[in-house]
Amino acid sequence: MFETLRTLLHSLRFRLAIASSAVLMVVLLLVAGNGVRLLDRTLTAQQDRQLTRMQGLFNATLAEPLEHRDLSALTALLGRLRQDGGIDYLVLQDAEGAVVASVGRDPASPLPPQRASYAQLPAGAKRFDGVCTIHLGSLVLGRLFYGIPVGYAHAAKSQLLFQSTLIGWSSLILSAIALIAIGRWLTRDLRRLQRGVAALQRGEAAVKLTVSGSGEIAELTRAFNQMAAALDERVRALQKSEARFHAIADYTFGAEAWLDPKGHLIWVNRSVERVTGYTPQECLAAKNMVELLVYEKDRGHLLSQGWQALRGGQGQNFETRLQRKDGAVIWVALNWQAIYDAQGGYLGVRVSMNEIQARKEVELRLLETVAELRRAQGLSGAYLRRSNEERARLAALLDVLHIGVLFVDTDHRVIYCNDPYRSIWGFAHDENLVGTRETVLLGRSASLRLDNAAFLLHLEQVEASTVTSAPFEITLVDGRVITEISTLVRGAEAGRHIGRVWTFEDVTERKETAEQLTQLATRDPLTNLYNRRRFHEELERMLPDAARRGGQVGLLAIDLDGFKPVNDRFGHQAGDEVLVTLAQEVSATIRRNEMFFRLGGDEFAVLASDSTEEDMVGLAKRVGSRIAETRFVFAGQETRLTASLGIALYPAHAGTAELLVAYADQAMYQAKSSGKHGWQVYRKEVRH
Repeated sequence: MFETLRTLLHSLRFRLAIASSAVLMVVLLLVAGNGVRLLDRTLTAQQDRQLTRMQGLFNATLAEPLEHRDLSALTALLGRLRQDGGIDYLVLQDAEGAVVASVGRDPASPLPPQRASYAQLPAGAKRFDGVCTIHLGSLVLGRLFYGIPVGYAHAAKSQLLFQSTLIGWSSLILSAIALIAIGRWLTRDLRRLQRGVAALQRGEAAVKLTVSGSGEIAELTRAFNQMAAALDERVRALQKSEARFHAIADYTFGAEAWLDPKGHLIWVNRSVERVTGYTPQECLAAKNMVELLVYEKDRGHLLSQGWQALRGGQGQNFETRLQRKDGAVIWVALNWQAIYDAQGGYLGVRVSMNEIQARKEVELRLLETVAELRRAQGLSGAYLRRSNEERARLAALLDVLHIGVLFVDTDHRVIYCNDPYRSIWGFAHDENLVGTRETVLLGRSASLRLDNAAFLLHLEQVEASTVTSAPFEITLVDGRVITEISTLVRGAEAGRHIGRVWTFEDVTERKETAEQLTQLATRDPLTNLYNRRRFHEELERMLPDAARRGGQVGLLAIDLDGFKPVNDRFGHQAGDEVLVTLAQEVSATIRRNEMFFRLGGDEFAVLASDSTEEDMVGLAKRVGSRIAETRFVFAGQETRLTASLGIALYPAHAGTAELLVAYADQAMYQAKSSGKHGWQVYRKEVRH
């Protein structure tokens, strides 16, 4: 029942009826007040005219008897005048001020103050006290003091006020009934739209409303149908994309797995059955994956590497032995990478596993062959040993530099390459690349480069030049960034070159450090939200962009209600927890065209490009609801906070960034002064 009543109070037809009734009530009050004012003025004028006539009658009646000092006649005349005119009292004085005759009042008592007009009568007075001069021609004979009751005037005013109030309330009730009926009729299409939106919220597919008429509501209904169709199409596309993702993940050649932050297996693809003989279901059901799959002698080393991986470390080409379900022992290469969500939250580790049994067998045979060759070369001369030692020293030096080095001769065949070069381009450390053509190396490593065509074009330009090339950045598909520099190698003879040297340096960590420094300059260290500096940068970028495109930029100013009491009562650590938690909760509601900022203290803001007033109101409702729903417990006491939110739009409300911020703050303070826990759109004129 209360929910139905609240829905009715927030409905458009109820607001229309209340607003119209309020206007009608004001008009009726003005009309009634003006009627009372006009009646008072008319009665006053009428009383003043009657007063003038009465004073003339007093003078005509009393002048002659007063001149002859006929006291009995004067007393009789005063009695008749009082009785006929409804007068309270009459006191007659001669020219010297002596009382000659008096009726209705003790002649010895002092006379009340006299007034010349009814307009001078104070509010609430029950009698008009006046005086008139009794004269005969130009001769002043005396003065007559009198008191006239004014109760009949007050009765007339009260009667008119009662009638006006009765008519006003009747009109107001009838008008409210009519307005509610009209509002219900006018909003019938809006209610149908509301039901359609509710159907979309419930996840119903193919929601389509009937379009009737050609007005604004009909256009809105058509737009809703288009939106519902587009949304349904996007959902189907998302489902297809998810199906393609599963197809790619399940049918990769190597086994792929996902471990949670505690090291528990939460997903593995189907290729694990080909590599290990165990199905994905058997792997997920196993209590200990290491004991299930890893060869017993390799478990300790693998576990030490695994704990490093779970702490966020990276690993490449970690070789270990697995014991298949059929008992066979095979070699595999493991690669792992930490996984983070969009907010930087740690989700676990992705592990890739490829079988390298054939390669290991070849390596073992090669090792045996190398051992035989080394025994045969044991008889080499001292000069060859010294040459090899110098070569080894040079190779060791190049390996220590962590820079990939490649020497090629004039025929573009490899003369030397160090281990960092092999690591960068994915070649095995024990693979002999000497004598391999440069084009073969480029072809084998092409899949690693994000833009191989641009790199090949760069190589053509470098080889056509005789000077040292400028540093060239190569972005790999795995996200690494490699810097390449090349130069010709001069021979002993002047003007003769014996080949070319290429150097490759992995600068990924260096660039990530630079990016982290940039992020620290634009992120709030507590909540990891964008800070005030980034807020002003985005304002300066988004407003000119919206002006060029004819779009709008919305600003939502957010101020927490009740944050200071929590901070004062439970300490700054609790306050920080509130800010971090609310930042995470609100971030979950932020959409792609919206940016969330912490401006300082408990003040936040959201910038939204291409947003209408309705979009910003919806954003304010989402944010306000999420904040109000978030619960905190400090010292065993549950605490909830709310927020006051202000909305301003560029260029609808403000033409500059400063005014946009000021108007959003003004709207936010209006919301706070209206009882907090609410939102307010900036208006140039606010009606009270």
